[in-house]
Formats: sequence, structure tokens, C-alpha cells
Amino acid sequence: MPHSLRAKLSGLRYKGILEDKDYKRLCKALDNEDVLDKIRAEIKKEMSNADSVDYLNGLNRALMIINEKYR
Repeated sequence: MPHSLRAKLSGLRYKGILEDKDYKRLCKALDNEDVLDKIRAEIKKEMSNADSVDYLNGLNRALMIINEKYR
């Protein structure tokens, strides 16, 4: 997460607009956002090398779950 966004969230916490637990939860979620993009890229790369229909379907399902829950 960019430092400027973390600073703005911290300012909202300081003003009492955000509670401490919400601030921590937002920071954690925003820090993990890049991880999901990397996982998506790895799954798509693996899909291009899939050697069976079942394996390809499994990878496609994994990608669908990530997209449904985290987009």
C-alpha cells in the first residue's frame, strides 16, 4: 500500500473517524492486494501450460474463487 494512503488512513484514525481495529484491517487488506494479483498471474501462466482438461478446470475454478471473493 502506498505510504500516502496509509498516512490518510492514519489521519482519519487520529480524527476519530476510523477506529483502530478498522484502520488495522484496512491496512492489512490493502497490503495483501498485490499478493492476489501475483497469484492470479501465476494461475494464468499455469493455465497456458495445462496438460489435462481436469487440471485446467481446477485452475479455472481457483481463479473464479479468487475473483468472486476478492474483487
